[in-house]
Amino acid sequence: MEILLKICRQTASIVMFIAMAGCAGTSTFTAYPTKIQPLITSMVNRTPIDLSQCLQSECKSNDLILYNMEHGRYAQVVGNSDVSMSDFKASMEKIRENDEKALISASAIGANVAATLVNDNAIPYEGEGYERVLLHQYQALNYLKKKDVEGAGVEVRRANAEQNESLKHFEKELEKSKEEAAEKRVDTNGVSRIDTQYAQMDEVAGKVKNSFQNAYTFYVSGFIYELLQQPNDAYIDYKKALEIYPENRYLQKDVLRLAAKLEMNDELDELRKRFPVEKKRFIDEGVGTGELLVLFEDGFVPKKHEVKISIPIGRAGLVSIAFPIYQEKWSDQVPLRILSGNELIGSTEPICDVRALAVKALKEKAAVIATRQIIRAIAKGVTSAEARKRGGDLGLLASTIWNLVSESADLRSWLTLPSNAQILRTTLPVGHHKLALEHPMAFGPTFVDVEIAAGGKTVLQIIQAGQQIYSSVTLF
Repeated sequence: MEILLKICRQTASIVMFIAMAGCAGTSTFTAYPTKIQPLITSMVNRTPIDLSQCLQSECKSNDLILYNMEHGRYAQVVGNSDVSMSDFKASMEKIRENDEKALISASAIGANVAATLVNDNAIPYEGEGYERVLLHQYQALNYLKKKDVEGAGVEVRRANAEQNESLKHFEKELEKSKEEAAEKRVDTNGVSRIDTQYAQMDEVAGKVKNSFQNAYTFYVSGFIYELLQQPNDAYIDYKKALEIYPENRYLQKDVLRLAAKLEMNDELDELRKRFPVEKKRFIDEGVGTGELLVLFEDGFVPKKHEVKISIPIGRAGLVSIAFPIYQEKWSDQVPLRILSGNELIGSTEPICDVRALAVKALKEKAAVIATRQIIRAIAKGVTSAEARKRGGDLGLLASTIWNLVSESADLRSWLTLPSNAQILRTTLPVGHHKLALEHPMAFGPTFVDVEIAAGGKTVLQIIQAGQQIYSSVTLF
């Protein structure tokens, strides 16, 4: 009994150390999706949440980057742009602060030590590359709602820069992981076993070239450049979007339209061969019309699930490790139909599968995650062996219980993001239009009033959460 009490005291000391290190974050022992579910439920059921109280402590925690993104996205969906802008700004400032750190801080050391003792949730969340990019894009959309086109322009430039920086950051992280694996002589068989589990995600991950660039962000960027009267920059970003998502016909038409306007004759000839669209669809139809751009975001990005496997660790025997994985069945992206009266204006077309970006991001980090898991398993195995040496079977039991309790996968990700994004762009006669929005998942048609100005651009943002449709209209 005395030995057991001693072991319990030692275990309690470990827990106390973790808390003092500041790493027992909001998700260390509680699965992250559970904490965010109330936001998603609120959007799906259209039940209000007090934003002044929701997630306030979490938004100041070690995971403040992620929680502020969630809080800000929710605020954006329900129409509170001021709160959304403030939340997104808080996430951006923390990301910038982390990226600018030249030296490893004491808190970072504590977090990494705790990650070795506990699980990956102890590491403060810094945001995946695709999340950082979309963070700036959504802030740009907040600026657009306030008709601050200059502010929106700043954010899309930052989003484009982030698409490049995220790739560099990932490459450095991967190289560091390889060096650490070599230094600590991590068994490659263990890494391979984890990587094999990720093979089931290959089909979805293969839908995108990488997780750091997406056509939706480039498209929004191009549109904002057009508002800023910078057609050359718009053309460049539309072309980048087209390289990523060449099957989107609205995107094809925009590239063709600007190629003609900028007299890019050689490129225009090549583009016309690749995309034989009707000429009349990408030429202005006169002073009596204006443009309508529909940005449709459907559903929610999937949640990660936990998988546990056992691997042999020297004298410690089999040690259980947990890691995240995506297991959802993947469905097709369903277009939104838009009608004026009984006339079909058009249907949206996909421009970004955010699900695929999330899966690709996890797949890209498989080796990094596996290496960290093996190192932790080794550390826990050594701890178990030492506990058995000092406390016999009771010591081993206490250590085993601690390992089982503490081992949980890192399920954190930006969960209020949409499953996919789609666009529609067309011209309409000047004046007031009552549009009907139809989608198979919605309760029924939703009606939205829009104004079209001569030579103007009207942006209709539509977000579908479950069977609920949220919309906002901005006229430029």
